Amino acid sequence: MKRILVIRIDFLGDMVCTTPLLHALKQKWPAAQIHVLANKANRAVLEGNPDVSAVHTYVYSKHTERNVRPGLLNMIVDRLALLRRLRRLRFDLLIVPNGGMHKNSIQFARQLRVRDCRWHDAGSEFDDRKPEHRTSRPMAHEALSGFRLVPELGTIAAETLKPYVYPDRALQAKWRGVLGENTRPRVGLFVSNKADERRWPEDNWLRLTRALGERAEPIVFRDPIDRLATERLAASAARVIEPPTVADLIAAMSLLDVVVSADSAPIHLAAGLHLPAVAFFENRPEKFLRWYPLGIAHVLLRAGARAGARVDAISADAAAEAVERLLDEHILVSQ
Repeated sequence: MKRILVIRIDFLGDMVCTTPLLHALKQKWPAAQIHVLANKANRAVLEGNPDVSAVHTYVYSKHTERNVRPGLLNMIVDRLALLRRLRRLRFDLLIVPNGGMHKNSIQFARQLRVRDCRWHDAGSEFDDRKPEHRTSRPMAHEALSGFRLVPELGTIAAETLKPYVYPDRALQAKWRGVLGENTRPRVGLFVSNKADERRWPEDNWLRLTRALGERAEPIVFRDPIDRLATERLAASAARVIEPPTVADLIAAMSLLDVVVSADSAPIHLAAGLHLPAVAFFENRPEKFLRWYPLGIAHVLLRAGARAGARVDAISADAAAEAVERLLDEHILVSQ
């Protein structure tokens, strides 16, 4: 096994959940080069990862605005160049580790002419958008989906997996200067979420900030493109920051002690940085059984007993209690 290609061209959290597979592949075949085909956004998760030999950037044929060089002509030139470059590498194994059948990844993989290609098919996939999958197929953490395609790695339990994310040291120094001296435990509050059903109300964030009192320093992380009003949060003495890049986000997060977020990339980045986390989930088994944070102390708060309940059903008191518990555990371990 000389070269292995892993294709993961979806979201940040998905890429973080793929890093245990990359590590396992490198442990199994230490002499092999591990290449990853990522997209412009999620490739930052792999910066500094010693298990990865090279990261290649995917070129979208339809949504050309997602490419490094937008535009139809640039897409044609760059996609052909990418295909030629990857074909020349003559990979021994190609893996698409998505739990579902990721159409773009599979179509592109077929064009690379790799002899041993592995991805889930209609019989083995799990797609949470399909009711029959939710009711009749076993649910396991998404990180195990790739392992199921590589039986050579042996039987793996999700509880043994650890994601890996490596902050840039120069950016760490930058954010250390922004945040100043660390006199109290820092709790990162990730208020932005693209999905309405996973957006916690601002009033709840305010109550949580007040509940932390003098015990901890709340730091609000906000996506620069998010429209959520944060003026009231800023007025509550919580600091509001907007990391401009994924690398900045990872570096700033690495200076925290606890992360609080609904189900999204920050939960998995916290796992990759080995930070305790409070995770808000909708009351949907296909979410909380498949996307909980791996390898870290965490409290998973589900949105009540009603099936499908949104995260806004989670109380600020429950979140505050969870943060207090993790702060106690984290401080004891640190001491």
